[in-house]
Amino acid sequence: MKLLLKTALSLFLISICINFPQFAQAERVDEIATSEGEVVYQFQYKYDEIYKLLGLTAKEYEVYWKKGLSIAEMAEKQGIGRERLYEYFVTFHYNEMEKWKSKGILKDHLYFTQVYTLKEEIDDFIDRNPVYKK
Repeated sequence: MKLLLKTALSLFLISICINFPQFAQAERVDEIATSEGEVVYQFQYKYDEIYKLLGLTAKEYEVYWKKGLSIAEMAEKQGIGRERLYEYFVTFHYNEMEKWKSKGILKDHLYFTQVYTLKEEIDDFIDRNPVYKK
């Protein structure tokens, strides 16, 4: 009985290890849901839209980024308030999550969990700059 339990547990752990890279490497929405219905919310921001929002070219953005400015700091420099950044990023996430919901991939309870953490994730993103060292 102990051998059977150890074998079952070992097989379970091996299957988790084998399937984990699917979550980490999925690039298309259709690939993100597992057969068990688990979802890993992944997306990629459209930097061309961010440049436009900030009123910057890609080159100007890169210069500011290398100087250590976060997106929030770039926006402030351009006279754009934090609320406008929230408006853009919340709309972006809403549109992405609606795509997932329409395909049946993102279920309601996962949707609301994501919405609950959204402000913190947006703040982390717009205040981040790994180039800058304090």
